[in-house]
Amino acid sequence: MSVINEEVDDNEFFQQDFTTASDWELFNARLEEIFHEWKLSFGKSTFRKLGLHELANCTWNVARETIKFADVELQVVHYRAVLEPELEGIEPTEPATGCQTFVDLMSIENDYCMAYGGQRSADANVDERKLHPLAQWYGLREFVIVSPLKKSISNESQIRILMSSVHIAVAESSCDVPVFVQAMDKVQHVYLGVCESGSVRMLFDIVHLHLTPPTCKYLSGLLEVFKGKIGVTYLDCVVVSVRFTYQLTRFLSGSYISDKSVPFTENWPTSIVSLPFGVTIDPVAELTVHCTWPQVADNVVVDSQTYSDFDPLTAPFWSLRAHFEDTPVCYLTDCLQEYLQISDSQRALTEYFSELAFSTNMPPIAGANPLDILTESKIPQLSSVLPARIGTPNTSPTKLEGPINEELLKDMLYYLFPDAQKEPRWPYAPPVSSPAEFDPMRIKSANPDSLVHRLATLLALCNASFGGKRAVAQLWAEFAQEMRYRVERCIQIPG
Repeated sequence: MSVINEEVDDNEFFQQDFTTASDWELFNARLEEIFHEWKLSFGKSTFRKLGLHELANCTWNVARETIKFADVELQVVHYRAVLEPELEGIEPTEPATGCQTFVDLMSIENDYCMAYGGQRSADANVDERKLHPLAQWYGLREFVIVSPLKKSISNESQIRILMSSVHIAVAESSCDVPVFVQAMDKVQHVYLGVCESGSVRMLFDIVHLHLTPPTCKYLSGLLEVFKGKIGVTYLDCVVVSVRFTYQLTRFLSGSYISDKSVPFTENWPTSIVSLPFGVTIDPVAELTVHCTWPQVADNVVVDSQTYSDFDPLTAPFWSLRAHFEDTPVCYLTDCLQEYLQISDSQRALTEYFSELAFSTNMPPIAGANPLDILTESKIPQLSSVLPARIGTPNTSPTKLEGPINEELLKDMLYYLFPDAQKEPRWPYAPPVSSPAEFDPMRIKSANPDSLVHRLATLLALCNASFGGKRAVAQLWAEFAQEMRYRVERCIQIPG
């Protein structure tokens, strides 16, 4: 038997340095560092209590940090409600001490608080008017969420590891703000959280059930679950707040939908000319009714499978909320937006009607002999002069071939100049004898139903319903020629 003695180099075996921090330890340290940067430890500071539905009406500050654990990229988001100073005349709320989270959880002022935007997740593209589900469920004014940026975390082992990191970071940083981990699919809104204050630790757990158990469909079964979770014999009555929510999303009636009526047609009344008004679809997307019973003792109401005291018609509080379509198609909005675009147009009138480009001045009006003008009356009879100008297409050398036909154009000109008819269909209101009092705060606009008002209305209608910009150019050319005719013959301009 032979023994071979060889020198062994210890450096070849013990190469691993156990003092080097692992990825999990680096992740915990970075999470704790973020909590310190955001100063999430309240201690025994004094704060004021929340007002009625204050979380739903205030704005929210949102801070974000991105961290990485192994190959998973996570986002840490801090939500904090910006409470406005209490208004004068309102009784101030009593200041509170201790853990802010525990006080907010017991506050009944923010039960069922709803934001303007409804129950939506604020994880991406946060809108200050949207209330986060955690703020709505628990009434929290401040909380932190750790959520994956890309794929959701559905593996139970990964959820436990992430929750362990949160527990360690919360304990090491003395964080009094509740910290949640978003698990499962994001649309399910499953948040697992923890909050520590001194020697008290509170866990936030959510169980997602595909089917509701029969015992949990009524208040009697929910009370059994609640009392069973307490762990001790509970003899006092339980205070319950109940809300029934009814949503109407499909409106079968089309009574609110108006047709796009166009003036100067057979179905339009001859006494009114207005811009198109109405909507193509109902702008109300959803109607929500809440029937609420606040703070009811469980020994005075019964809600079981056989009988229920909660009749919506007897609820002490009702509230109604309407959700509107984001971009409803409205006739008046489209008409005015398209009309305002004309002011930015660089095209000249001659580009629409080339026959106007042969002379810098308007051609002479038919029958306007200078000798006749000198010898005729200064104010001729309107019935004998204007019909020769309006509605007589063959006498005007500047007749334009446009999208507006002759009959329609004649009605429009009669609407602008009703004194051209023996029996005007659209007369102007008689002028006020006394001068109007000067009002410096009056909006700078044309008087209602004046010539400028009627002209602007017709130009907008031509752009929206009768041929677009070419129809606008056609009416403008005819209006300018009619005005020139009246100025040359000293005929009073109505309106």
